[in-house]
Parts: sequence; C-alpha cells; structure tokens
Amino acid sequence: MRTRDVLVGALIGASAAAISTASIASRQTYLSPEKALKAVKGSVKPVYTIKGSWIHMKTDSVQKYNLPFTVYSGGLTCEKDGQLLQLDFMVDAETGTLVDLQSQ
Repeated sequence: MRTRDVLVGALIGASAAAISTASIASRQTYLSPEKALKAVKGSVKPVYTIKGSWIHMKTDSVQKYNLPFTVYSGGLTCEKDGQLLQLDFMVDAETGTLVDLQSQ
C-alpha cells in the first residue's frame, strides 16, 4: 500500500508540473497599454505636437504587410503647422513598435 501511495503522489506531481509548464509556455507577454501608448508618443513626438491620446486596453490580431501582428490600436490628436490632426495608430503589443499610423 505504501508503494501505491508513492506512485499516486508521483503521478499527481508530474501532472501538476506538466500543466504549469504548458500554462507558462502558452502565456504571451505584452506591454501594458500605457507603455505601448508611451512608445507611440515617443515615435511621433519629433514630428507632431501631441494634444491628446487614447488606446484600446485589449489587443487585436491583424495582418499587416502579409505578416501577423498582435497590436493595440488607438488615436492621437496632434498639431502640426498650426493645424489639428486626428491620427489612428496600431502598435505592436510585444515590442511597442509603431505598425501603422494614418490620418483620419
């Protein structure tokens, strides 16, 4: 009976380890939306004066340049040469790299 208890314990331990490993491996690490927005602002700051901004708090999966990206999307209100512009952006959720920037 003691050997049986040891085997059951070993199986439970091995199962728990396998589940934990699979869970950790499948988890994606993304920047927080706030950090992603800060990265976008840093990218456009040399060209535009930023007056306002917003970002979606959830990621989206998109195809851009025939490649898959996980992105946050959002918008900026900017001033350039005395004119206000509304810009939409997509930023890579893993790296903070600007994937797309378009005027509305």
